[in-house]
Amino acid sequence: MRLALAVAVLAATTASAFRDTSPLLVWSSTPNEALADAAGEITSGVIAADGVYSALPSLGCDFDTLVVVHVDDLHHSHIEDADFLPVKRSADLHIPYLVRPARDALEQAARSWALACGAGISWIDAAQGERALLPRSLPERHLILYTGTRQERPFPSSTTLSSPSSTASTSPTLTSPGNGFEPVLDRVQILTTPVIMALLISLGVLLPILLCGISQLAGIQVPPRMLEISKSATTKEKKEQ
Repeated sequence: MRLALAVAVLAATTASAFRDTSPLLVWSSTPNEALADAAGEITSGVIAADGVYSALPSLGCDFDTLVVVHVDDLHHSHIEDADFLPVKRSADLHIPYLVRPARDALEQAARSWALACGAGISWIDAAQGERALLPRSLPERHLILYTGTRQERPFPSSTTLSSPSSTASTSPTLTSPGNGFEPVLDRVQILTTPVIMALLISLGVLLPILLCGISQLAGIQVPPRMLEISKSATTKEKKEQ
């Protein structure tokens, strides 16, 4: 019971940590002490986006331009396949799981920093899977920030299910766009990282226990004395008959 509870708690903690998260990668053209300190303090890799956005002024005004590359619905698992040149080299700051990132909040924080430092800002929007191209010419002192946001996929509410529009005379199908009944598989990513980790943990813990129990049952042997008593009893019954 304790083992099952521990597995459930670990799976729940992992699921909450990976929900609504996007990565954040930062490259600096010049060494920056604030970036180095921040990279050294990261332990879990799960950090609230608001705290990171509010900490942008701590970078100082050592840069002439900030380049922000924003990718819609970006997840950490997409980084290896990202068509973005700086991804091929190590980032000065890498936060794998930025919790609840918001485009508006990021843009406001970036523009406030640029205004305070008198720096320029270049904003690049890209969809998932698209190539994000940097400006051809960047000043010698520049900062590149690569991040994204996740799209929320809520289940339809009970109000939506009972709304009159769902029973209109046009008889829309369950997969018709705009009626709030998109397929569940399109709304939810079933094989997410937390689910896969929970399955691996369950198999890694429960499977050895099951195999050990089967091997113990298979190794049970009847003592020879018991076999002799059984044979003698059978022979006695035959003689009486």
